Amino acid sequence: MIELVLNYIFSAGIIFSHIIGYIISALVFLLIYKNWNYIKKDKTIFFITAFVVYGFIWVFFTDYKKDALEDMFNYLSSWLLPFILGYYIVDKSQKEKLIKIYITVFTIVLFFSVLSYFGLFYQEIAGSMLAIKGEHLKGLLWHISCGAMCVLLSCFTLIPLLFKENLSKKHKIFLFLLTMFFMVCLFLSGSRGYYIAGGITYLLICVFYIIKTKKFLIPLTIFLLCAVVVIVLFSNNKFMQSRIHNTSITKEWSLTNRIDSYKVALVIIKDNFIFGVGPRQSVKQTEAYNQIHVYQSNESRHLHSMYLNVFAEFGFVGFVLFFCIIFLILKNLFLEYKRENSILALCMIFAWISLLIGDSFDTVLRGPRVAMDYFWLSGLLISKK
Repeated sequence: MIELVLNYIFSAGIIFSHIIGYIISALVFLLIYKNWNYIKKDKTIFFITAFVVYGFIWVFFTDYKKDALEDMFNYLSSWLLPFILGYYIVDKSQKEKLIKIYITVFTIVLFFSVLSYFGLFYQEIAGSMLAIKGEHLKGLLWHISCGAMCVLLSCFTLIPLLFKENLSKKHKIFLFLLTMFFMVCLFLSGSRGYYIAGGITYLLICVFYIIKTKKFLIPLTIFLLCAVVVIVLFSNNKFMQSRIHNTSITKEWSLTNRIDSYKVALVIIKDNFIFGVGPRQSVKQTEAYNQIHVYQSNESRHLHSMYLNVFAEFGFVGFVLFFCIIFLILKNLFLEYKRENSILALCMIFAWISLLIGDSFDTVLRGPRVAMDYFWLSGLLISKK
């Protein structure tokens, strides 16, 4: 019973602060022993645990132990514990209720964030930003994380709209409007990485839908209407126009900095292929930065690509563990979709595809917020009797 209560608190509260996720995760950690015989059999949990343990062992050998420990705490509380929290729930109706609560609360936050974006509501609540007026939609997150979550939410409305049978007309209209809303929120986030990730994901969803049904009217209508709304917003937003028009891999700092980070990562990987340099130690490798004449910022926390960051910091060993985790999550979600015809599992598969594309340009999977949501939802949907 207590596990179910904690899941309900998590589903409604994680949107407001990752601190709630930390607290709930800590309580879950204390309850693991009650279901140990059940959860120890899951291979995904085994590989996540192996990755976390490997990282914590690395902490003892790093020069910047505080940074390393903080990073591994993020992995523990954003990957392992939320996954186990969701994994406790095996009742299908409870899973659906939890996801509905999560989406409802997040939608409300995004609604007020949009109002804030247009100057119709407070921009900040309790120190967390809803939006920067006329610039970035944040939804109590970093704008890149907000973009990632908008794609996830749109997957949970678009896919049921396309694939769920026997929907009433009112339900279809509701999902249609929600999908458009989340896509517009994605645009307002200003996250160009998730413009790419979202665009590719939506295309893949449409291709999958057309292959299965031989129909294309609904997705075409959604994207045409969404395109009209986005064009209208874009034509009246000088910040967004500037952000898109000035995008350059040779002149714009945010992109040149990413490319420099990738170069540094490749140098580190070459010199530390097997074990890497340790959690959050990659940005401390002065020799690697100097070797390719790249500026080393004291404020950097990662190398702007989840894959290169994991390989540089955890080496080939850690990268294999990371690959196994992602592979097992996607495999189990696919099996759940095939076995139970689970539309929610299909939603999560495409959400993961979007995140894996988006994290080519960033590292939101490092935690705390977006990773917490993804691993909790995955554990929830994979769990079974």
